[in-house]
Amino acid sequence: MADEKPTSWWATLPGLLTAAAAVITAVTGLLLGLGQLGLFDAGRPAASTASASSTTAGAAQPGSTVRPTGVPSATGDGAGWTVALPAERKFRAGDVEYEILGAGVRPDVSGQVALTVALRCTNHGRYDINFWDSTFRLNADGISHSPDSGLNELVAGDSSKSGDVRFILPADTREALLRIKFVQGESTAQLAISPP
Repeated sequence: MADEKPTSWWATLPGLLTAAAAVITAVTGLLLGLGQLGLFDAGRPAASTASASSTTAGAAQPGSTVRPTGVPSATGDGAGWTVALPAERKFRAGDVEYEILGAGVRPDVSGQVALTVALRCTNHGRYDINFWDSTFRLNADGISHSPDSGLNELVAGDSSKSGDVRFILPADTREALLRIKFVQGESTAQLAISPP
């Protein structure tokens, strides 16, 4: 009995099961990470950010505010203000798609104007994504404005959600460029603002 050598933990059944579980966990984590980066989407068509960037306000109906029914909107009473939207209103990159549903402007108490854009976020992927203010910026008169609407939603895989993004702008703003940021790049939409 004194001559018995202790066996390595690799040679025991619990040791082998522990090692197998560690390998499976590591491979699963690696595959999930690569899937999140879009490595397995090689067969899908390329993102449509190039065509979405070429939208112009000239193709929209000037002087019209589009505010679809049934869409939550915090645009309030615009008292005659209108927003002309571009003809192309859907922007997609990878599994994420944003659609401009409408827009409205109203005077703000601070002597500025509040531009609210109603958007729909569609998640064509399998995993939840954020639908939040951080995705959007508005360029007006050479200044990039961040929204102050507090939008922060999760959109589950293969589903859509609508929400409002609000920007506070100088009252003399007449043209603005909505920027939608994707992991793969950025799309833009020109908005024309007309006072009463």
